[in-house]
Amino acid sequence: MIRTILLLLLLLPIGLCGQNPDKEILNIIQQNQILSFGGCDLIQVKSKTYLAGVSAVEVGTKKISSLIRVGKVKAEREIATFINGSDITSRTESYIKEEVITVNDSSSVTTIDTFVEYIREDSEGFVKSMRPAGFWYSEDKTLFFYALYKEVNL
Repeated sequence: MIRTILLLLLLLPIGLCGQNPDKEILNIIQQNQILSFGGCDLIQVKSKTYLAGVSAVEVGTKKISSLIRVGKVKAEREIATFINGSDITSRTESYIKEEVITVNDSSSVTTIDTFVEYIREDSEGFVKSMRPAGFWYSEDKTLFFYALYKEVNL
């Protein structure tokens, strides 16, 4: 009997708390025409203003841990770009590889061209203190969306 009363006393505050604020913000982000497919914008929730950033990551063969890690970094980049702009530098390197294969008296030459593009973005902001709102997948499961948010005072 005492155990039952203690259990009820422990569970009562959980039931009275209502919806998780992260889930409520995530629902609003998913319904927002700008944010639902990635980007950054201000949203209003219960008379509070939040800055939200959403990233889109191609799923491919990535595991959920990789999707979350990449999604978080890309969402932080969206927010930092929204706040401060960004400096982007890029360079392209090309490699040519020729391979000669000789079988008996005949030989063939195979040429492989490889292009590697390096992109670096330097951005600043207060993005490290952002809270995760959650994640979701596109209808066809090819894109993974990750959302971050933080309350702002305007």
